[in-house]
Amino acid sequence: MGIANKNMNHLRQPLLWGLLHGINDWVAGYMLATFTLNSSSKDGILMLIVYAILGFGGQLPVGMWLDASRSYKSFSRASFSLLILSSLAWVINPYAGIIVAGFSSAFVHVTGGAICLVNADNKVGPLGLFTAPGVLGLALGSASSSLSSYWLLLPVTAVIVIGYFLWQKQDATAFQASSQASKPLLDGHDWLMLGILLTVTLRSLVYDIIQQVGHQWQYGLLVIGISAFAGKILGGFIADKIGWKTWVYISLPLAFLLLQFGRENIYMLGFGIACLQSSVPISLLLMRQSMPQFPGVSSAMVLGVGIALAGLPMYLVNHNSVIDGWFGVAGIAAAFLIIVLVFFVLKRKQILPQKH
Repeated sequence: MGIANKNMNHLRQPLLWGLLHGINDWVAGYMLATFTLNSSSKDGILMLIVYAILGFGGQLPVGMWLDASRSYKSFSRASFSLLILSSLAWVINPYAGIIVAGFSSAFVHVTGGAICLVNADNKVGPLGLFTAPGVLGLALGSASSSLSSYWLLLPVTAVIVIGYFLWQKQDATAFQASSQASKPLLDGHDWLMLGILLTVTLRSLVYDIIQQVGHQWQYGLLVIGISAFAGKILGGFIADKIGWKTWVYISLPLAFLLLQFGRENIYMLGFGIACLQSSVPISLLLMRQSMPQFPGVSSAMVLGVGIALAGLPMYLVNHNSVIDGWFGVAGIAAAFLIIVLVFFVLKRKQILPQKH
């Protein structure tokens, strides 16, 4: 019975923060889709870019701020307050609502990710619970664009309820950063193999799949959301069961095959996206292991910076030749190698913390 209670306490924080993550992305998806439908194409794209810059690109400065202050309670309150404020601002002025939603997204992703990381105990499953609802919430919010703005009262109420459980039903470790030494999980061979697998897989996802699924099938975005949701949750707990390396070497090649050869089958694409997205909670854990004293930056690098770098050019360019030149296999491979090289240079110069 004691073990069961311990396991439940271990999963309670990521579950609650995961629900908040999903609500945050539902609100953002609803606002962006509703604004796009009721505004000019130019204004719609502009606000989408503004949200991406604030919500994804803004995660890195928020993560650095959080790691410097270690004030998890204050950042948690800011996350809840900004999410509620974005809904209220939307009713007054849609532009203001989207801007506040961008700040809210940055705080929710970084704060929730950091808190889940410091309490994950080197487990991937809890991180899957936190990350899973995001894409699904965004897809459901986009599909809810025809609803009245009064429906925003529902997520506001849900945020208040979640806040109550986080503050009244939590144990003392919820807002305490772990200072335990972490064991290296990656060696040079692992980086090389993961780089090759991610290169070929991400090329299929970014260049081919996102453009097709969203337009070729009526419920394509919903399929992406459900697939990502299932992949992150199942992948996280499977990784804990059989080992994250084993799961990655199974899921990424499988994702590449499904995304490469299943372009005309929505179910194969969905399964492929699930396999690919199952690596997201693993990426969070590995990033934390690489920067053990910076959980906020670790979360921002995976959930914010990586998505911003991959997604913004898709909206900033309109010609397939440009997209193909940037997102081709050679471009992704070069970008990955540069990131790895910079990382190891920083480690050697002790700019990033060393493991003891």
